[in-house]
Amino acid sequence: MFARTWSGMIAWRAARGSYRVPDTLRGPGASFRHCITQLAGRWGNWVSSYIEQRVSEGRPLQWYEEAKLASGAFATLLALRLDYGCAMQVNEGEQGGFWSAAALGDSCLFQVRGQQVISHFPIKSSANFGISPSLLGSNANPDLVCRRTLFDNGPFKEGDEFFLMTDALAAWFLSAVETSSTSELEEVLDQLRVFSRTGNRSTFATWLSSLRVAGVLRNDDITFMHICTSGRSGDGNS
Repeated sequence: MFARTWSGMIAWRAARGSYRVPDTLRGPGASFRHCITQLAGRWGNWVSSYIEQRVSEGRPLQWYEEAKLASGAFATLLALRLDYGCAMQVNEGEQGGFWSAAALGDSCLFQVRGQQVISHFPIKSSANFGISPSLLGSNANPDLVCRRTLFDNGPFKEGDEFFLMTDALAAWFLSAVETSSTSELEEVLDQLRVFSRTGNRSTFATWLSSLRVAGVLRNDDITFMHICTSGRSGDGNS
């Protein structure tokens, strides 16, 4: 219940927290725990306001709504921070930076350089996708969230791309990475780049439908984000 509201809160808080505090995504330390604690407090305030609004409208919660609300809302977490110009493992004269990421669940990050996927996180094999991933619950204990959340980081070169995908698309894409020939993978990467451009949403939806009909893509909601590191931001962060 209210998964959309909860996922929106997660996205807002993760983005705000990792932007303001650089080490939020560096590991399950105090900064990340503070971010999760604030998130839980924001959810509690929203629930109280929602209940009050329902009462004021003469529509108090029904018993089954109370039970669902008490059990909480659930969503995956995937957060990425890019720091330009910091210490990195790139060749002399090259521009780039360092990326940090946190994930709880099966939404995935892929780092692409040219026509190659050079890293992916947090799931390492398409065979590891299941039907019961870990999720961030609105009522979860912050210590438990910190223990279950995975963290990763690494250098990037200017021009690297990051593909962020929810589970259904990520499982299909990781399978393509594992089994496709070089030319086939290049075609997939080029397709996703085209679909990420403004105005191609309907074409993307049609393409996804064709994959579902073919039985190679699970019928689930899809979110896809494409980040290009082709420029440097004014304040050193992206």
